[in-house]
Amino acid sequence: MESSRELEKIGIAIATMLDDSVSEVTVVAEVHDDWVERRYDIVQNGKLVEGVEGERLVNRSVNDALSALRRDMLKEGQEDWHHCSYVLRADGSFKMDFDRSTPPSA
Repeated sequence: MESSRELEKIGIAIATMLDDSVSEVTVVAEVHDDWVERRYDIVQNGKLVEGVEGERLVNRSVNDALSALRRDMLKEGQEDWHHCSYVLRADGSFKMDFDRSTPPSA
């Protein structure tokens, strides 16, 4: 079970990108012990827009929440993960999926 506190932080952070023209924000993230890489795609006015103006404003909040979520899940004895994707829709629905396959060698 994911930490609801951390999921809420992620949702709040990316919700700042939802204005009236945005119906969906999708984030694909790779999370490791000391770094996070993520890509944002939005559906704006019915069209997919890759990369989001203003994403720098939310990166720190999203990074911190993703790292904390992974730490919390490991403390709870859940299987480790390095990749996840999540979708926040304008109607408030939020879905998150984890890829628990072995990460590529560094």
